[in-house]
Amino acid sequence: MSKHQFWKTEVLELKELKKLFNLGERNFSHAALQNANLQKAELTGINLSDANLYQANLRKAHLDLAFLNNGVFYGADMREINLYRASLIEADLFNANLCKANLNHANLSGANLQNANLHRAQLVWANLRHANLKNARLDRANLEGAKFCCTIMPDGSIRNDECSHYQCSIPQKSRPTAN
Repeated sequence: MSKHQFWKTEVLELKELKKLFNLGERNFSHAALQNANLQKAELTGINLSDANLYQANLRKAHLDLAFLNNGVFYGADMREINLYRASLIEADLFNANLCKANLNHANLSGANLQNANLHRAQLVWANLRHANLKNARLDRANLEGAKFCCTIMPDGSIRNDECSHYQCSIPQKSRPTAN
């Protein structure tokens, strides 16, 4: 474990994050970065697992090979972000804007992508098993080779292309939707 540990109750200053990252620190799990402006940030390989990036600006940021598991990206601006081979297991991307995002080979298993904008996103060979895409915008998204098993699609249907003989009995995590 890193000597720097950022807990949800401790707000991390962006200047400090960038300074530590440039010094070689990669573990910023549990960081409180809500509303942070990380536009165009070069953070390849960063660990922001369990971090709070509620409504953060990550537009055109480079988080390829990043660990973002269980992170909160609710309402975040992630347009044109590079998340190539990033791990977003059970991340909360509810209402996130991922238009033109590079999510090629990303692991989004169990992720909440409800109401997310994935217009023209690249999801080539992405793992979408157990992901919730209810009401997500997927028009012109590239899903070539993407893995689906117990995946809730935008229309509420379940897609099971990669399940073999697995039955979808595990309840999906989901946010209540307004009617």
